Amino acid sequence: MRKIMPADYAWENDWQEEIYTVTFVRGLDERETLRRFGVVDDDIHPADGEEAMERVEETDGCCDMVLVTRAGDWTIAFEYSGWEGTRPETLRELTRDGGEAVSVMRHDYAASHDFEHAVDGRIRTAFRPQTPQERWGTHPDALNEDMRELGLEPEPDEEYVSGSVPAALALASRVSGVLFTPALLDGPLLGGIITDAVPDDPREGDPLPL
Repeated sequence: MRKIMPADYAWENDWQEEIYTVTFVRGLDERETLRRFGVVDDDIHPADGEEAMERVEETDGCCDMVLVTRAGDWTIAFEYSGWEGTRPETLRELTRDGGEAVSVMRHDYAASHDFEHAVDGRIRTAFRPQTPQERWGTHPDALNEDMRELGLEPEPDEEYVSGSVPAALALASRVSGVLFTPALLDGPLLGGIITDAVPDDPREGDPLPL
């Protein structure tokens, strides 16, 4: 099988979406993926990008809506102007009991994109694509070989790597075997608004919740 490369995501450089998160989820169907994102059953419904963009406007650019579709053995969750799929708490919920998920966030305004790979309730490898030398997780070096091939040098000469989102998406595709394209968002899709998100973990030093 041909290895996916950043060139397979060349379209991303010209895409109008400046903030989004795509999460590839193995082991869950579309409805269960939405539930674990925090969408309650009564709110799961057929949805499309137009509805999501209306929600972006309603939430002043901090969208809480998730759209899902199926691609092979994986469910693809997409958030316009959202980033729930990057939260460790959400990834833990998506991957508990032997699951797997990999997410990529593009956020041009925060200037801090994000890559997260989680397996069985734990973050395995995570980093910000523009600074791939700063990695964390239970296996921070597990993807180093692929990262090098994709131009995400684990120990780059430059402190900051520009144009790194296509490479991060290609890395997610190598993990999942699924090539994400905007055409996947043409439908049919299910979606819903997150109203029951996984609670944040207590910060270090905070009292444990009752």
